[in-house]
Amino acid sequence: MFVTSLDNLKPEPVTVPLSSLLDDLSFVQLETNDDAFFRPWFTTVTEHYIGVRSHSEPYKLFDRSGKFLCNVGSRGQGPGEYALTPYDDIIDDKNGLIYLAPFMGENILVYNTSGQFVKNIVAPERLNKAKLYLSGNVLTVFHMAFGNSRAIAYRFDVNTGQVLNELAPPEHFLAQSFDGEIFNTRNAPGTFDFQHSSSDTLYYFDIETNHINPLFTTTYSASESFKQYYILNEHVILTTIMVFETNSETGRPGFVSKGLVATDLKAKISSYIKVVNDYYGNMPVTANTVMFRNGYYVYNVQPERLMEEIENRLAESNCTENDRQKLRQTLSKLQENTNNVVFFGKLKREVTATYRD
Repeated sequence: MFVTSLDNLKPEPVTVPLSSLLDDLSFVQLETNDDAFFRPWFTTVTEHYIGVRSHSEPYKLFDRSGKFLCNVGSRGQGPGEYALTPYDDIIDDKNGLIYLAPFMGENILVYNTSGQFVKNIVAPERLNKAKLYLSGNVLTVFHMAFGNSRAIAYRFDVNTGQVLNELAPPEHFLAQSFDGEIFNTRNAPGTFDFQHSSSDTLYYFDIETNHINPLFTTTYSASESFKQYYILNEHVILTTIMVFETNSETGRPGFVSKGLVATDLKAKISSYIKVVNDYYGNMPVTANTVMFRNGYYVYNVQPERLMEEIENRLAESNCTENDRQKLRQTLSKLQENTNNVVFFGKLKREVTATYRD
């Protein structure tokens, strides 16, 4: 396990251009019609599709040009329906299937890319906030286990639904309530990474050996802090740092962001960083597990909000003429009361330590 101390880092962040992390970046206007609208939560991009999990609508499927294809399943209590917002999703381009994990329930729901229900993969017990990982014909399901849970992880044959093996929950991962979370990115090929909110460590689940291994953690002198880890690629890990203190703007106590740290496991260096979208006028990029998932950077945003972000960037004194030109070109493409726009780009497999001083 790799351990780094946040106390030893220079507080001034190093600027990292988004182009150093991505192979390219696309800008897509999603189709505007009544069926296609949503309130986004997580967005999944693959070689052929854009899938949107929203808070209250059915799962939405678009093609990569932004054309609305279909609702995948529907909200409800009947066969092939989900009562609550799906908690995780995998789009299997190769076989034309979509897997949706429930917030709570025994069934992993499987649909085709026409939105039609295909089958359930039935777990031996209730799954809580399940996370999915697909490798070939094997679906791995990792969830929040409680004291009465039989397993924390199951591996299923996707063709037969048979349980191939399972892993009993380690005591320190047992949840006491639904307040906790499991974060994962699926960014590094062949790695089922996760962070359980009960532990201040990034782990990976070794599917072949059915074993949980610690991968990365940090030390920090701040007594009340929360750190969210996520793998960017095979060598780089990002850490979002939150500290419990009084918010200078609201005057209320709570968790306040203290910055973003990048750690290069190969070069064995760490640094505070700030990411800017140099493709579009060096607008600031918020880095979190919503935006860096499944091997892609994805930013799903309302046009009105993006317009505001562009205007804010144009008002900054360090906005160059070249940046202004790019920003105004983007602004000219946006219209109010239309569907969201999506920025997406594939993460580079190898990233050099560009954030070094």
